[in-house]
Amino acid sequence: MPAPHDRLGDPIRTFDGRAAGRRTWAWLCLLCLASLALVPAAVVYLDDRVWWVGVPALLLSMGYAAAAGWIAGRDRPRVRNRVARLYARGLSVAGPGGEAGYTWDELVSVTVSGRRGGKRARWCFTVVAADGGVLRLEDDIPDVQVLGVAVAEVTARIVPRYLAAVRARESVRLGPFTVDLDGVGKDGDRLPWKAVHDVVIDNGMVAVRAGTGRADLVAVASQMPDALAFAVLCHRVRDLAESL
Repeated sequence: MPAPHDRLGDPIRTFDGRAAGRRTWAWLCLLCLASLALVPAAVVYLDDRVWWVGVPALLLSMGYAAAAGWIAGRDRPRVRNRVARLYARGLSVAGPGGEAGYTWDELVSVTVSGRRGGKRARWCFTVVAADGGVLRLEDDIPDVQVLGVAVAEVTARIVPRYLAAVRARESVRLGPFTVDLDGVGKDGDRLPWKAVHDVVIDNGMVAVRAGTGRADLVAVASQMPDALAFAVLCHRVRDLAESL
């Protein structure tokens, strides 16, 4: 159940997408108006064969329209942008559908996905609560990647539980992977810890990188809840196995 703000603790930071949304709409309106205003002038001067005025007016109109299209594609403006607030003991997200807030203890899973469009990466953090509620933190929220790192507080609470199970000689499952004291496996393939070079989340993939002569174990990050917890758990279990 959504938590009232007094249960979330002291406010730390507000991620307000409304200001960025207003700037985007302002630029779009200005560029579109400038483009439309130049069209009649371009038509009149071209019709009169005054090329030295008509051609630049037409090119400028096309340039303004192209700039507006580029901004719209890059920022994907919305009618109402959302506001996320980070607190000492949780977070809340307010938008067109209302406001929902949860303490860290009420959140049970985080799925990270990202795709690169040109030089800009678009991140999405899907946070699932114990009551079934879902918060999607996307790039309509400014600095969403910073907020996503803060949500890794959920990961910090998940890992010790899994680590305790592994210490008890149990096998734990995260997405398509299984982890135990002997190694990590996926779809029938296994790597002992001595053959695991690293575990990373990169370019939208979760990869258990093997040493020379062995194949990596790979999964799509967006289809794997708790990918961050998996990477942290693997590093800790590998260190634990090497110390035994």
